[in-house]
Amino acid sequence: MKFVHIIKEGSRHITTILFIGGFVFDLLILPEAGHVATIWIGCIYLGIVGAAIALREWVISRNTATPREQKLFSALTFVIAYFSGSALSFVFVYAIRSATFSVSWPLFVILLLCILANELISSHQFRLTLDVAVLLIATLFFVVFNMPVLLSVQNDMTFLVSLIVATGISLLYVHGLQHTSTSAEDESPRLFALAFGIPMFLGMLYFLNVIPAVPLVLTEAAVYHEVTRQDDNTFRASYENDTRLFSKFRTPVYHMSEKDMGVYFFSAITAPALLTAPISHVWEYYDETTHTWKESATVSFTLAGGRDNGYRAYSLKEHVTSGLWRVVVKVDDKRIVGRVTFLVEKGESVLTEKSL
Repeated sequence: MKFVHIIKEGSRHITTILFIGGFVFDLLILPEAGHVATIWIGCIYLGIVGAAIALREWVISRNTATPREQKLFSALTFVIAYFSGSALSFVFVYAIRSATFSVSWPLFVILLLCILANELISSHQFRLTLDVAVLLIATLFFVVFNMPVLLSVQNDMTFLVSLIVATGISLLYVHGLQHTSTSAEDESPRLFALAFGIPMFLGMLYFLNVIPAVPLVLTEAAVYHEVTRQDDNTFRASYENDTRLFSKFRTPVYHMSEKDMGVYFFSAITAPALLTAPISHVWEYYDETTHTWKESATVSFTLAGGRDNGYRAYSLKEHVTSGLWRVVVKVDDKRIVGRVTFLVEKGESVLTEKSL
């Protein structure tokens, strides 16, 4: 009886389960950003969701509700739920692979809101709006994610082009969808508003530096006592072990001794092949008097994408004082890719070496 009860409870949440299932599956199988397979998989996912929504609305427009049509309606709803999760997964999967959750967390908030809406909304009128909204969000992220790959450059103009292209695709889809059923036609004003509003909202978040500059992913970022480049083009670094409880969730502490030349910051950024972008390490310290972050130094590089271990670079900051510091990794001197905050204290430490 308990097993039957579990099955019944699970069936009530089947769309949410499928939504999350599609996301988790892609977390395991998606190749690197910019891979041809990644682009084709995304196109297929979006095409399936878009076609399934339109076909479901056509079934409703027949207004006959035969047993076969009821089964088809349920099957299409499940297909939409699963592949919507898969389509949304692209940018969130690469955000998970990012080394700096402090920058990528707004993307997870968007994903969580989609999951909650998927769980709480059941009536068809709002279900249609939700499904189309998720499709438009996924389409927007897909275009934003792949436009730099097509143009081989990542900057603000590339992002604006992405917003325009995604808005055009969304408007065309909504225009066609409104002719599939009466409910779609009734909801078309709201859907057209979403087609304009979603890109505008994401654009606002991007230019306010609330969301990171995808498809660049900061896969490694940390401070070291010394970093040297080896003859085989690898890096050797000296660091101190953090033995504090839950150290991964706490601000790193850098103990600076008299023999330290300064603080080294090392970063590895994964980017699609052929993509280039200006990258910078911006060193900032926290001013206890004004309670603001102040820039201390900037070191610039030119990123070249397509490297197996990511584009790796390090910078050295001398004359570092005790207190709270952070290094912000930016693209085009404006948009944040990631950042690392750490506390500098005077003192000795036991160092360990490793290859990067």
